[in-house]
Amino acid sequence: MTRNICIDIDGTMTSPYFFIPYLNKLTGKNLGIEDYTSIDWNVTYGPEHSQMYKDFDHIHTDIYWENELLEGVKDLVNDLYDRGDRVYIVTARSSAIAHVTNAWIDKQGINYTDIFSISGNEGKVAMAEKLACDFFIEDDPTNAVNLDKAGYRVILMDAMYNRDIEGDNITRVGSWEEVRKLLL
Repeated sequence: MTRNICIDIDGTMTSPYFFIPYLNKLTGKNLGIEDYTSIDWNVTYGPEHSQMYKDFDHIHTDIYWENELLEGVKDLVNDLYDRGDRVYIVTARSSAIAHVTNAWIDKQGINYTDIFSISGNEGKVAMAEKLACDFFIEDDPTNAVNLDKAGYRVILMDAMYNRDIEGDNITRVGSWEEVRKLLL
């Protein structure tokens, strides 16, 4: 049976803490993983940097090229695709840098059905509906809750900033090996 699987990139396919050293440098702060208890950079680093957050995808695009896949991502995603599942990459990254996102995914050797850069998190539920999503692999706590409330099954990648999230359709995992056990 073919399934529609939606997968986020940042914090899901890649480390949820990847941006910390870059944001520390840009903001002059020295936060560690234990301090990263909110995915909202205004909360974590302070609202005085709000313009930087808004412009991040456009001004700091080069940072995305340095990101690396977590262990097990490539093999599992390619196994899902090869078995006939439709794999949709759905990222909150700006559509203005979709060319960077698409090229980065291709460089990783990941097979997928389509990629959607939706310029913010507000559209994740709508994309899940449009794509008839069976599973959504996500790290963002607000997205996870909204997807859960809309009736979508969420595989939530554990992170410091989503530890208090629960839901009837949410399954928390700590690795892509755990995702493999759920989906294959």
